[in-house]
Amino acid sequence: MASLKRPARPRVVDESGQWRTVDSGCHAFTDLGSGEECIFLGLGPDPAAAVALAGGRAAAYVECPAFVAALGEAFATAIPADWQRLDPAELTPARLARAQVYLYRQNTRLYPSFWGPLWASAQLARLPRPEQMSTSATALLFRSPAGLLEPELARALTALNRPVTDIPAGDSLPALAAVLGREKPALALSVNGAGLDDDGLAAELLLAAGVKLAVWFVDNPFHVLGRFRSRFWQRALVCVTDEAFIAPLTELGAGRVMHLPLAASAHFFQARPVAGLAERAVFVGSSAFPGRDDFFAGCRVPEALAGLAQAMTLRGERPDFFWWTRQLGIRPYWPGKAVRQAGCGAETAGLARRVATLTALAGAVPLTVYGDAGWREQLPTQVALAGPVDYASALPGVYAGAGLSVNVTSLLLPRGLTQRHFDVWAAGGCLISDATPGLALFAPQLVEPIRFQTPADAARLATTLLAQPARRAELTAAWRAHIFAEHRYEHRVAALLARLAEN
Repeated sequence: MASLKRPARPRVVDESGQWRTVDSGCHAFTDLGSGEECIFLGLGPDPAAAVALAGGRAAAYVECPAFVAALGEAFATAIPADWQRLDPAELTPARLARAQVYLYRQNTRLYPSFWGPLWASAQLARLPRPEQMSTSATALLFRSPAGLLEPELARALTALNRPVTDIPAGDSLPALAAVLGREKPALALSVNGAGLDDDGLAAELLLAAGVKLAVWFVDNPFHVLGRFRSRFWQRALVCVTDEAFIAPLTELGAGRVMHLPLAASAHFFQARPVAGLAERAVFVGSSAFPGRDDFFAGCRVPEALAGLAQAMTLRGERPDFFWWTRQLGIRPYWPGKAVRQAGCGAETAGLARRVATLTALAGAVPLTVYGDAGWREQLPTQVALAGPVDYASALPGVYAGAGLSVNVTSLLLPRGLTQRHFDVWAAGGCLISDATPGLALFAPQLVEPIRFQTPADAARLATTLLAQPARRAELTAAWRAHIFAEHRYEHRVAALLARLAEN
């Protein structure tokens, strides 16, 4: 008996260059609301389904040129002759508000940069908002449950007369619609893309409503951008803690990119020292960021390059993220996730560098490492291991009480700084740091006494400073005054607001 063949489902190349199968039938459409005129935002691969939904009415439609080209002549001839193809500019808010609008659901995933703004316009047209809406002072802050910076940003925004409305990062669209139905906020801020869906619909809704959107990448931006299919981020204000990313982001089409470093969190200035650490060096950090193995699933680091990178770190060189992109020949950095291969290399080399530095320190001075259990497999037995320490409550006291805190900046950030570069000094502690180029943010006379190049240098510097409590107190006083004067989150938020006001 011959087997039955299912009809072939059409396939198209989406905006990111991937082949996608497209659905047919009336079930593939979303009804965005009733009205007089029938308008389709995309017809799907078989216009007969749209004809059935129209119920005999002549309809108007918008279609993505890439979709039309992919489906060819048969698709074009299947569209009723009396249906009007519209230019997107013809879909005014008033027209959309009066229309029966059907959306072909896969559109916003297939070609999000084309359909996202139209989807957003259709959504806004249905909200009960006045035609003329003045801008409020409100700042929308996408709030991730695990986010460390959002509480600081909320406090700083409020201090600068920007009342904050939290938008839950997990399901942001309903919360955004509720806010935009009653007011036009001054800005929306997302840290590392929290609250922004892969297709960019939340961002498109904000931009269509005239809300200024800032996305602050505190980590490697290309690790975050890899999940976005849409180009919405090119129209937002992109902020990076590492200025090394400004040029490549601009080359990829970002219209506005701003260097916005990390800063000191306010509660560190009220730190009370933990006892028992005054003669010790401490390192606070994980052996791997949460979800690292899943994030780098499928990535492999060539053994020869890994060995070369490790040897470089021992000489004080920096096989950073861009070094790996060059060695692996990875271009472009977006769209797609191919860049994670370079990130995996940088993360692997960075761990080896941290291990070498902490091992050298442990051979020279008493050392306590606060972090996950993974360190036990990496570090010598003389290192005292403690569990993770809570950022909001216990960490300030650790920094304040330690004889020295140690920083080894991730190689994922070629010119980056970490929270330690600010929080340790704010707590009244003393920091030694690898020679990340990001230290150029501070005055040379502050940086030179606390910077090391190699693991061996770190051991020598720690030995010297632990033997000189008066020198450490002098450094701490100078650094703490500088951090308070120029590097609190109020300073960062003020700079962000000023930049948003320019556009």
